[in-house]
Amino acid sequence: MKKTGNVSIHWADFPRRAIHLDFHTMPGIYDVGRDFNADEFAQTLAVAEVDYITVFARCNLGFAYYPTKIGTVHPGLKQKDLLGPMVSACHKRGIRVSAYFNAGIDHEHARLHREWVKVNKDGKVYNYQAMGHCFRDMCLNTGYRDHLKAMIREVLETYPVDGLFLDCFNLAPCYGTECLEGMQQRGMNIMDDGAVTEFCRRITIEFTDEVKALCRQIRKNIYIYFNVMPYRLQPRHIELEILPTGGWGYDYLPFCIRYARTLGKPFFTMTGRFHKSWGDFGGLRPKHSLLFDCYNSLANGGTCSIGDHMHPRGKLDKTVYDAVGETYRAVKQYDPWTKGAQALADMAVVYPPLRDYPQPHPQSGYVDATIKGAARMLMELKCQFDIIDNLTELDLSGYRVLILPDNVAIDSKSAEALRKFLNNNGVIVSSAFSGLNLKKTRFALPEYGLDYVGPSPDNIEFFRAGKETAADLPDMPISVYSPGIAMRTKKKCITLAKVIQPYFDLRSWDWFHENLYVPPEKDAGRPALTQCGRVLHFSFPVFLGYFEHAVTAYKNLLRNSLTRLFPDPLVKVEGLPSFGQVTVAAQGQKRRIVHLLTYLPELRGKSMQIIEEPIEIGEVSVALRVDNLDFKKAYLAPSGEKLALRIENGYARVLVPKVSGYQMVVFE
Repeated sequence: MKKTGNVSIHWADFPRRAIHLDFHTMPGIYDVGRDFNADEFAQTLAVAEVDYITVFARCNLGFAYYPTKIGTVHPGLKQKDLLGPMVSACHKRGIRVSAYFNAGIDHEHARLHREWVKVNKDGKVYNYQAMGHCFRDMCLNTGYRDHLKAMIREVLETYPVDGLFLDCFNLAPCYGTECLEGMQQRGMNIMDDGAVTEFCRRITIEFTDEVKALCRQIRKNIYIYFNVMPYRLQPRHIELEILPTGGWGYDYLPFCIRYARTLGKPFFTMTGRFHKSWGDFGGLRPKHSLLFDCYNSLANGGTCSIGDHMHPRGKLDKTVYDAVGETYRAVKQYDPWTKGAQALADMAVVYPPLRDYPQPHPQSGYVDATIKGAARMLMELKCQFDIIDNLTELDLSGYRVLILPDNVAIDSKSAEALRKFLNNNGVIVSSAFSGLNLKKTRFALPEYGLDYVGPSPDNIEFFRAGKETAADLPDMPISVYSPGIAMRTKKKCITLAKVIQPYFDLRSWDWFHENLYVPPEKDAGRPALTQCGRVLHFSFPVFLGYFEHAVTAYKNLLRNSLTRLFPDPLVKVEGLPSFGQVTVAAQGQKRRIVHLLTYLPELRGKSMQIIEEPIEIGEVSVALRVDNLDFKKAYLAPSGEKLALRIENGYARVLVPKVSGYQMVVFE
C-alpha cells in the first residue's frame, strides 16, 4: 500500500480555504474601484472562512491596480491603490495574500509593443480569427521579459505579499526574429517545428527560474505558482485549475488529482463559483456542485480554492460570499480528520505523457481520452489508485497492481522495473499497444507470453469472454469500436476472452454499397484478453474505449480479470452505485478514513452538467483491509456516531446507515 502526498512543513501551514479573485477589467470601464473598501473586503472574506486569496497586481488586459512606476495603471481606476490596502486589511484578519500577474497575456503592452508579441508560423502577431483571451500571446524572449520581471520586483519590494501567481504560460512556438536567432545561437534547427516548441519551453523555464531567484532575494518563503506549467516543476505547491462546468468537465479532476497527489507537494483544487467559466459575473453554481468539488479535494489529500471575479467597482458580491461561506463552513468541520491526511493506493496507473502536464509534450503520445477513461473506470470499480508518470524514478513496492493504459511503450529500464515488480508478486494490467518495446515490434517482456502480430486488421471487432471472466457480461459477442492489436499466445498464456471478427470493415465501400450493417462472423483465432502468470493484457484500448463509448462490459471484464489476481483490494464496498466514489486516506499511523461521495453530474440540455442536489443512498457496507492495524472503533465524522465494527477475514467491516452526498467514515 502506497501513501501519497507530503506532510512536510509546507503542508502544516498550507492554506485550506482559498479564493482566486479575478479582476480582468476592460479599458472602457470608467469607475474601477469606486466602491472599494479594504476593511469591508477583508471582513467579507473572513466571515466566509477564507484563509488565503490571490488578488490582482496586473490583469489580463495588462493594467495594474497599484501605483506602478513601470507598467500601466487602469485608466478608469478611481482609487490610488487597491492592492496595498487589500494586503494590509487581509493580514489584519490572518488571511494571506498572493499577487496575480498574467505572464502570457498582456493586451495593453502587446498593443504598445508589437515586438513583444509571439509571431506565428504565418508571420502574424495577432490571430483575430480566434479572438478570445489569447489572440495575441506575449513572448518571453523579448523586452517583455525584463518588463514583467521589473513589475514583479516592484510588487515584491512594495507589498508584503505571501505569494505570487503567474498565469497563462503558453508553450506555443514563436517564429519571431529574437527566437529564431536565439535558436541558431544554441545550435537548434529553426526549420524543425518541434525544436521551435522546445526552444519556447526552455526560454519559459529560464524565466521561471529567474522569478524564483528574484523571490528568494526579496521574499524568500512565499508561495510561487506558474499556472499551466508542469506540476512537477512548481517550486512549492500545486493549484489544480478545474472548473467542471467551465470547459474542464467532470472527468478532469479524477485523473489530474491522483497524479498531483503523488508529487510530494501540497495542493488545492481550484474550482469556480461560476455557472460557466471565468468572467461569468451573473453565474453561480448550486451549493452541492461546489461541495462536491471541495469534498473531492479533501478526499484526495488536498485543500480547497474557489474562483471568483470581483465587479470592477471593487465590491465583493454578498450572495456569492454567502455561498462560499456556506461551502467553507461545511468543509472546515472536517479539518480534524483531513489535516495531514494522505491518500492511500494499492494500484497505480502508469502514464508517462503526464510528465509535462498540464501542457503535455507534443511528441509524448498523450491521449486525453485514455487517461480519463482509466481514471473513470477504476473510480467506478472503487479501486484505490495513483497515477504516476514513470517506472524508474519511483518506489513501486507499495503498489500491488500497475496499469499501463493503451499506448505505454516500454524501454529497457522500464522493463527491468516491471520485471522486479512482478518478482515481488505484483500484477500488471495493460492494453492495446502498451507493453510493446519503443519500436513497437514486440512485447518488451517475455513474461507477457505473447507475440505481437501487428495492428488489428479490422476497424471494428467483437469479443466474447470466457467462463472465467464472464460474470455480469452479456452472453454474446461485445462490440469493440476501437480495435488495437493482433497478438498470439505462447505457452503458459491463457485466453480469457477471444476476438470475433466481422464480415468486413464497417463503412467499407464495394462500389455497390457502404457496409453499414456489420455483424460478427466467426472466431478470429486470436485473443482479446490474456493472462500469463500475473500479467493481464487486452488486445484493444479498453480505457480509451470506455471513455469514448461507455461500454459497461469493458469495465466488468476488467473487474473480473483483476479479481482473479488481486482478490483483496484495500477497500470493498457494497450498496454504492457505480457513480459513487470511495477514497481511503491515512492520518498518522493508526487512523484510517474512508470518504464516500454520492453526487451525480447530470447533462442538462445541450452541454451543461449540473449537480443540483446530493443523492441519498441507504445502507452502504464498507470493508477496509486491516493491514496489521488493530482497529478498536469506527464512527461517522463529524457527528461521532458510532458504528458496529467487526474484524473478519482481514477486513474491518461496518455498515453505514446512509450517505447523502458525502460521508466520512473513521477507523481507529
